[in-house]
Amino acid sequence: MRLPPIDLGRENTFGELTYENGGEYGPIKGDYLAFMIVHIGSVTIEADSTITTLEAGQCALSLTREHYTCTATPGILTHTSWCDSRPENASWLYQEHKNIAASIATSRQVQTIVQLGVDLGLGDQDSRSGLREALTNALLNAYIYEAEVVEAERPIPQTILQARRFLDENFAADISIEKVARQVRVSPQYLVSAFKKHLGVTPARYLWRCRLDYGAHLLQRSGLTISEIAYQVGYKNPYHFSRQVKLAFNCSPTELREQKREG
Repeated sequence: MRLPPIDLGRENTFGELTYENGGEYGPIKGDYLAFMIVHIGSVTIEADSTITTLEAGQCALSLTREHYTCTATPGILTHTSWCDSRPENASWLYQEHKNIAASIATSRQVQTIVQLGVDLGLGDQDSRSGLREALTNALLNAYIYEAEVVEAERPIPQTILQARRFLDENFAADISIEKVARQVRVSPQYLVSAFKKHLGVTPARYLWRCRLDYGAHLLQRSGLTISEIAYQVGYKNPYHFSRQVKLAFNCSPTELREQKREG
C-alpha cells in the first residue's frame, strides 16, 4: 500500500531528545501524527486507547484524534528522534492506519529519512516547510512498506496451522467454527480473525473450499453419482454442491466430469 501525499504543512517538525532519567511529552490533544524512533532506552506511547512500548532499535507511527503521550522509562538514559505534524483533511489516513503495525524494527531507510529531517532543523517556515513535508510523506511510505514486509514474513501461529490441518482432515464431517476453536484451544473470534489474517481466508470459506476441491476431484476421477459425491464431501444436499461447482468452474458437475473424459 502506498499513500498519496497528505497535507502536513501545519506544525510539521523533526527533532531529537535525550531523557536522563525518565520524562514525559504531552499530552497532545486533537488530530496528531507522531513518528518516534528509540535509539537508547525505552518509552511507552499512549495514543488514544492504544498503548505501545518501544525498546532501543524500534520505531512507531501514531495517529491520534484525542490525546497522545510519550513517557520515557524512569531510571535509565533514553535517546529518541521524532517527527510530528497536525495532518489536515486526512480522514482516509486514519482509516488506513488501523491496518498498519503500531511498531516495527527501525530500518536504515527509515532512520536516514528521520535524520535528514533532524539535520534540516526548524529554519524559516517558508524555506523549509516544503522539504519537511516531503520528508514526512517519504517517511510514512517507508514505514508502511517496512510494516507490510514484517507482516508478510511473520510466522503463522501454531494454533492456526493446527486449525488448518484439522479442517484438511475432517472437512467432510459436520464441523462448526466453535468446534474447530475448541480443538485448538482458542476463542472462535480469535480463530476467525487470525485465520484470515495469516491465510487470507476465513475458516468457514476454507472449509467449503476443501469440500468443493475434493468434490471436483471425485467428479473427474470416480464413478460416484453427483449426489453421492455431495454427501461424501460434506454437503447437506446435492443442489448446494452443484451450485458451488457452477460458481467455481463456470460449468455444471456433469460438464466438469465430461471435460475430464474429453481431455
